[in-house]
Amino acid sequence: MLRKIFATILGLSLFTAAFLAFDLNVFKTDSFFNLKVGSEVSVQTNSVLARALSLVCPGPGFVELSAKAGAARFGHSGRAQIAANQNGASNFASAEAPVSLISQEDALPQGSSLLSANQTQQFSAPATSMSAGANGLIGADCVRPASEFWFLGASTAVGRQPLLIVHNPSQVNSTFDIEIFDESGSVQASGMQGLSVMAGKTLVLPLAGFVPSDPALTVHVSSQGGAVAAWVQQKTVRGLVAAGIDFISPSSPATNDAVLPGMQIVGSKAAKAIAKLNPDYADLKPLLRVFVPKASAGKAKKVNLTVLVSGIDAKTFGTVVRQAVGVGQTTDISLEGLGDGTYSVEVRASKPVLASLKLSRNAVDEAKVLTATGSDFTWMSAAEPTTSARDVMVSSLGKSALNIVTRAGQPASVEIQNLVSGQVTQLELAASTIKSVPVAAGQNLLISADTPVYANLTTLLGTGIATFKVLDSKNLGGQVSTQVR
Repeated sequence: MLRKIFATILGLSLFTAAFLAFDLNVFKTDSFFNLKVGSEVSVQTNSVLARALSLVCPGPGFVELSAKAGAARFGHSGRAQIAANQNGASNFASAEAPVSLISQEDALPQGSSLLSANQTQQFSAPATSMSAGANGLIGADCVRPASEFWFLGASTAVGRQPLLIVHNPSQVNSTFDIEIFDESGSVQASGMQGLSVMAGKTLVLPLAGFVPSDPALTVHVSSQGGAVAAWVQQKTVRGLVAAGIDFISPSSPATNDAVLPGMQIVGSKAAKAIAKLNPDYADLKPLLRVFVPKASAGKAKKVNLTVLVSGIDAKTFGTVVRQAVGVGQTTDISLEGLGDGTYSVEVRASKPVLASLKLSRNAVDEAKVLTATGSDFTWMSAAEPTTSARDVMVSSLGKSALNIVTRAGQPASVEIQNLVSGQVTQLELAASTIKSVPVAAGQNLLISADTPVYANLTTLLGTGIATFKVLDSKNLGGQVSTQVR
């Protein structure tokens, strides 16, 4: 019996070997098969127009309405001013809730000259049994709905309250995940995955519920389903004194060379004297926050930074800071010893980084700094390089300035066209120049340059401060290849 089994196995093995050694050319498909079904497929290229450009503004700042059983509820307080450019026409409106702006569907090309917007609010909310209130000038970029946002600037330290605001302007429900990174790296907490925001609704999440008592946070939001718009509202309270509030707009993309123009310092001596007596006021000095996403760092675990701070004139002395930062870790770099004046900050890195700058504006009188309206702050994101025409709206509140920086070795010819008055201003800027151009309230400006420059807008109202990026949002069209029978 065993001999029969062995013989059978041996026979099969020999058959298999003989088959594999056989000249397979006899099975050539061109000799045996010539199959053709229907006509040949033709390939056509079709132009696809971009969908209508839309922007979303967050609306007024939020206050806490209740904290029953630890489930806090928040609602808008006051009105925000929306400043919008629509096809070259300036529009100002008052908003009590998030606002969606949509361009004309057949208007091409897209970009900020077609639609741009930002919002400001002189925010003042009285103290209640649940909240210490808030005071400050809130500024926010109106953003294009997207599936991913990064935020630098949140803090849940004592007296600091960050709220993540996610608005779904689409007609379908959306889910999103949150990642939070502190000085040690990724923060592990329950409830940050699979969050839901219904179509047309806004979800407000206190980040302290995920990460309590953490002074330096980076927040990453990624959505599935409908595209969303998002911001972080950051508030500071010292004891019972409301000491500033701001909307942190989404960060600019990571880059090896981040430029932050228009760092204005006021009341530096008063801030330094107060911080010596009360450590809770130490954050009145300028603070640079950087974060290296793992996706942009490759295999690197550390990234080398050089931070260059340059003054606008001979009276403002800058500084240089060199530091190695960990990938996936939030790093704060204090910019101390700077006097009152206007500066530019440049971050040169060995790998692409996200960068944002906290800028406080303080009363010159020390006693006034300790009051509810004595200081305010804003988080300024890195500017995007600008060459082609970009539109930026100027708030009708306060005093504003357009801050422009040229690169080393790259002089620039910059044109600023006022679309309200028709006036055109031509600037010839040398390389490595910082220029702060005062602009009248309520203007609509179109900015272009022959070589890349970096620009943002700063608005001041009393001790209140707000900053805005010069954006050029687009929904890109293109060409799609299709196969037609």
